[in-house]
Amino acid sequence: MRVAGLDFGTNTCLCLVADIEGSQLHVLADEVEIVRLGQGVDVNKSLHPEALKRFDVTLSRFSETISRLEPERILACATSAARDSSNRDELIAIGKKYGIPIEIISGEKEAELTFRGTLSGEAPGPLAIVDVGGGSTELMFGEPGRLDSRVSLDVGAVRLTERFGTDVSAVSAMREAVLAAIEKSKFRADGFSRRVIGVAGTPTTLAAVDLGLKTFDSERVHGHRFTLTAIENWIARLAPMSIEQRRALTGMEPKRADVIVAGLICLAEGLRALNEHELRVSTRGLRYGVAQWAAER
Repeated sequence: MRVAGLDFGTNTCLCLVADIEGSQLHVLADEVEIVRLGQGVDVNKSLHPEALKRFDVTLSRFSETISRLEPERILACATSAARDSSNRDELIAIGKKYGIPIEIISGEKEAELTFRGTLSGEAPGPLAIVDVGGGSTELMFGEPGRLDSRVSLDVGAVRLTERFGTDVSAVSAMREAVLAAIEKSKFRADGFSRRVIGVAGTPTTLAAVDLGLKTFDSERVHGHRFTLTAIENWIARLAPMSIEQRRALTGMEPKRADVIVAGLICLAEGLRALNEHELRVSTRGLRYGVAQWAAER
């Protein structure tokens, strides 16, 4: 079955079109656009008019891909920014305009679908995921086909950056906010050693920078490894830089330069919460789980 699975996050919107047969997924198109849908949501609790305009333009482009590939089923899931916005109906209306049904999912459902989508094709054995979004961060662990624990933290790369700024002096406050969110969630690792996978734009961007990629190469990024110490070293290196200096780094996505430090703090503290010291980067994530969910409906 041919399906389209879309992920409308606080910072990034993604569109995956794939053929799914059983557990096999063959990617036909995988498009990404940094929309910053969550612009101002942390303070105003509503989607900004400019963000909605950017979203409209992005959906117009995604709809062209969908029309060309003609999936049998289409499903889009919106996450933290939409959950927190009083005018989320405007988002849904834009989806209807382009024939793209949008469901606003809970943080728990987001974690479930991200776990499923990321682990499709993974080898058996205990695994954990740190999913750093713009508005929220999800931590989860289990095995392929079985999610044992999940939590959605109300901290993310965009939310923390808007709250505390981009200056190096914001690092401590950001870290305290993430630690407070973890403590409030009562999330606890179960004591088992697990392979950890980092998903979404923060780890994939860091991998591209670490590899010095002039052009993003998903095959090289997927599977790249970072120790906790390496992530902390990157935080220490990037935090004192201006946004312009960060943008100048080879491999840096320019639209992510302002939020990358906040995202890395979420990634580092998420890894600590899991009691692990290394992770592997994955270019998969929520959209893969949404596609699989769409195929079953």
